[in-house]
Amino acid sequence: MKNDEHYIKQTFKLARKAQGGTSPNPLAGALIVKNNKIIAQGFHKKAGLAHAEIEAFRKAKTGVAGSTLYVNLEPCYHFGRTGPCVDEIIKRKISRVVISTLDPNPVVYGKSVKKLKAAGINVTIGILSKEAMRLNEVFFKNMKKNLPFLAAKCAQSLDGKIATRKGVSKWITGDKSRQFSRGLRDRYDCVLAGVNTVLQDSPRLDGPMKVPFKAVLDPDLKIPSNSYLIKNNPQKLIIFTSWRNKNRAGRLPIVAKIFFVKENNGSFDLKMVMRRLYDYGVMSVFIEGGSQTLGSFFDAKLVDKVYFFIAPKIIGGKSALPSVGGKGFASPDDVWLDDMRVQKIGEDVLVTGYPCYRK
Repeated sequence: MKNDEHYIKQTFKLARKAQGGTSPNPLAGALIVKNNKIIAQGFHKKAGLAHAEIEAFRKAKTGVAGSTLYVNLEPCYHFGRTGPCVDEIIKRKISRVVISTLDPNPVVYGKSVKKLKAAGINVTIGILSKEAMRLNEVFFKNMKKNLPFLAAKCAQSLDGKIATRKGVSKWITGDKSRQFSRGLRDRYDCVLAGVNTVLQDSPRLDGPMKVPFKAVLDPDLKIPSNSYLIKNNPQKLIIFTSWRNKNRAGRLPIVAKIFFVKENNGSFDLKMVMRRLYDYGVMSVFIEGGSQTLGSFFDAKLVDKVYFFIAPKIIGGKSALPSVGGKGFASPDDVWLDDMRVQKIGEDVLVTGYPCYRK
């Protein structure tokens, strides 16, 4: 007989099928189990489409009354683009609901559980809850902080360099790492870079499956009019520049979004940048900026997750560019990684984890 943990893990797998495609909604998977057999399953594919529970109900070829419903996230309670799933669960006479974690959205949190219990349905909560929160790390950050989830990526040598003393940066990591890294863009709403990266590399910043928003930090409005980001999908381009450039913005495509922000000693208030993006509908950001851009976000303690690709190469030299610039931290104990994972990608190593900042 399969246990609750087994079935909850299956909801995770279902939910991940839509990774990067449900924003601003969370990832959700659902299983209906009757007599120890899965009779239907579903996942939420895109905002505005049916939620995972409804998808599962639609696919059931037999009656679901008396079944157990497994979901990775508390069913919705409110009317949005779709109706509340909790009412449909009660209507279908489900006898038991197993929920991995409560929905952090304050209009839902705990209310569906209370309603299910009031209807006489047995409810179990908390199976693999930490894993469920990691699965929806973007959504949890959005709901708790009203800010985008911020992931930072860099490709560096073993000694932490992203370019040689002569400025050569192509290529430090191998083909497989670059392909993997490009695929990560599909998971996030927006890819962010500093203008120097745009000037030096003329990057596309597209994923293999989708065209995300592209944000550029450009204090002096130096982005060239012939850059790929301006000539291709300019409606996806978001530029942050100083108020002093307001009269020069007319040279940019009218469909590009330009945010004028204040500078403090030549730098932007990055938390304000993140708030502007969030208000614009960007729920997650993937930083592919250079050394200074990456360092500035670490200095501001805004990075939620890291993807560090490390090549088995030594560059050396004090004038070679480090992967993380900025002001830096005073103590080695000021920032560390939680839930760190290491995997081999081709000849390189990928380190992922969640920065913890000393207060």
